[in-house]
Amino acid sequence: MRDWVTFPDGNRGRRSWDSDPQKARAWQHRLAQAWGGDERPVCDCRHQGQPMGLSVHRCLRQRDGRQVEVYHLARLRHQGALHHVACSFHEADPRRDGRSGYVEGVVRERDDGRIGIALRRGLRCLDVAAAPADPAQAARQGGGQGAVRQARMTELGLLHLLWEEAGLNRWTPRLGRARRRWPFVREALDRAALRIVPGRNQSLSDRLAMIGYADEDGPALLRETARNCGETWRILLLGIVDDIALVNWQEGQQFCALRFDGASAYNLRVSAASVWHERVARRYPMAMAALALPRAERAIRVMGLVTATVRVGVTQGLSLVRCRADDIALMEVEPDTLTPVSSGHELAIARALVEQRRSFVRPLRFDAGRDAVLPDFVLTDTGDPRGTPMEVFGRADEAYAARRSEKARYYDEVYGQAHWWHWDAVASPGRWPAFPPASPQRGGDDDA
Repeated sequence: MRDWVTFPDGNRGRRSWDSDPQKARAWQHRLAQAWGGDERPVCDCRHQGQPMGLSVHRCLRQRDGRQVEVYHLARLRHQGALHHVACSFHEADPRRDGRSGYVEGVVRERDDGRIGIALRRGLRCLDVAAAPADPAQAARQGGGQGAVRQARMTELGLLHLLWEEAGLNRWTPRLGRARRRWPFVREALDRAALRIVPGRNQSLSDRLAMIGYADEDGPALLRETARNCGETWRILLLGIVDDIALVNWQEGQQFCALRFDGASAYNLRVSAASVWHERVARRYPMAMAALALPRAERAIRVMGLVTATVRVGVTQGLSLVRCRADDIALMEVEPDTLTPVSSGHELAIARALVEQRRSFVRPLRFDAGRDAVLPDFVLTDTGDPRGTPMEVFGRADEAYAARRSEKARYYDEVYGQAHWWHWDAVASPGRWPAFPPASPQRGGDDDA
């Protein structure tokens, strides 16, 4: 991943230093010096021969009862698609990614460099969920034939947005084992949440708490976020899900209990109405099948985002956080890289790419329907500034044949017949073609 930044004084640094405990303070100091200046920092990308400028933004955060200044870099408005596909500031053309599934204005770039969103369920406890769009509504809102464009973002769409803005759908060999440490993942997601605005004068980070194993700061951050939400605001819980089960309660009644990995250290209890067990099983069969297995036998991990009301109490002298879920979204990921996958075939390709030390992006669908053509992966180290799409065809039934032809036609027209990769996993199970070669300059990797 290309993440070098040149500051107006000529000094250079890497965006990834923001998550390096030894370099984060110095990085924040550089951003503070550049904030409000007449000249902009630039990345290594060029458009029409000119370096591409970046903007520095300041946010105020509540931590330990006091306000803390946090600075971050952002691409300039409407310039994300102009950055090289391997640049950390690159954003896919919204017309060619999952964001195309929303009507105009649901996801919007603000003048201050942050991202405004319209959620299906507001974060105030009094807000109710909006109904999803139907085909007739989509036609009135300008959706194409057969396309249902949503007027609000669901919890799954928000989970995808957080993952994408945190860069967790990207992989480069330089990351190594970093994503096995939950604090690293939490910090990346927290920085992404700072840039997302779900309502007036709000930052998503004010309502987001992340639950993970071996995170010393996590329990205190959860309690602080829960207290700030109080009875007025919903809390968003994000973490690796360890179990979702029906629990017998009293007089034959049941409720659905969700347990995050490492939740015991947080004194956290998450429950939902019993109907949610059936709902998540229907919506996310791959995730629920994995959770039904013993931990050691699970080929994937399951990420969860829960919207809930929250209460903080004291039980036996310990602070206890109780959450009642209003909605649950799940996402299947490869365990070591946290790359999202949606089938066993995709999991095999993700692992093979990592083993061959390739750099790639996993495009995310958000709330787009199946009519949207999205590649399963995009190689970012082949030298093509757009990246090289990769498609796994995992079905051979007659109903899927037309869809496969549509995808092939799209890639041929947009990228050219020789510039995309595919694997027929049904015809050649476990044997896929060689991947397109990486550029000798390794343009998608770290030190280009």
